[in-house]
Amino acid sequence: MRRKKINTTYYFILLIILLIVLLIVYICILNIKNSNTISNTISNTISNTISNTIKPEDIPNVKWPFVNLIDENKKNINILCIVAHIDNNKKDFLEYINKGIKFIGCSSYLSFPRICDNNKGSCHLEKNIKINNKYIEDYVLGWCHCFREPDKYIKGNIPKILLSESDFNAERLKPENIQIKYDYIAVQPIDNEECEVKWHGHNKNWPLAEKSIQILSDDLNLKGLIIGRGNCSINIKKKENIETTDFLNYDEFIKKINMSKFMLLPNLEDASPRIITESLCLNKPIFVNENILGGWKYVNDKTGEFFNERNIKEQAEKLLKNYDNYTPRKYYENNYGTINSGKRLKEFIQSIYPELSPCEYVKFKI
Repeated sequence: MRRKKINTTYYFILLIILLIVLLIVYICILNIKNSNTISNTISNTISNTISNTIKPEDIPNVKWPFVNLIDENKKNINILCIVAHIDNNKKDFLEYINKGIKFIGCSSYLSFPRICDNNKGSCHLEKNIKINNKYIEDYVLGWCHCFREPDKYIKGNIPKILLSESDFNAERLKPENIQIKYDYIAVQPIDNEECEVKWHGHNKNWPLAEKSIQILSDDLNLKGLIIGRGNCSINIKKKENIETTDFLNYDEFIKKINMSKFMLLPNLEDASPRIITESLCLNKPIFVNENILGGWKYVNDKTGEFFNERNIKEQAEKLLKNYDNYTPRKYYENNYGTINSGKRLKEFIQSIYPELSPCEYVKFKI
């Protein structure tokens, strides 16, 4: 009887051990299956990510307000840029987005991506900064801006960099050793033959421009060239000190800058004023409205002076006194230009878009 009880206990223990072994084997098999499933899932995800990554050849050649971004070989990279209010291009934008094309934004036009202060066109309308009730910033990876206080203009906590289209390409311009004919030059296009202050008059700030011209040419007896003013009169006493023209072709315009001592910029709602960096590259100091929206970053003791409506004369005298001490072209070459700015733009995009196609630097296609 005792022996039978021992055998029963023995077999019971064996059964327990067998069940434990079977349970362990089952768990191992289950883990192997799960491991394979996870491995396959990861593999499929990586494969899908690679196959879905936009390639440079997938990028269309676009038109304003979209801009292609190109590499050092002038080839498209695999991301686009939007630079101005969307207006009538919402359908195109959504088509690009639905194809998987990524975007960055760039403030190259008035107060974009916010509505502008200029109410003479359509950029002051809320509908032109929204698509399907979402702001432009909701569709982009990051933003290149020109603002002193970017959070006032760019909604959301998206990555930002102080970088403008005007940071690029101007170094191709070279100063010429030609006779100086004008003390200053300014670009002030008219809006209509009645010389009313409308679209251009607001952006280029004609009221401050005329006041500046009065002081420069009447009080300081400086000779100026005003481009784009055509036959519209300027309210000054010494009219012999002023020459006005219609718009000039680009080469003639650059020649006129070379014939001038400095560039007058009373501009107000101007985001990316290439005229500033063109002047710097031609080694011309700049005289800039301190309230300009963009381009303020170029003004320092190496490039020129700020002014406002109360200190035009004093600041102009300071600029003339220090004229030989400015080194505008050297400053531009050391801090901006295609390579300097292009490498900064590449690093910025790469930080927010690791799938960026290989390149040495990135620039805006002109």
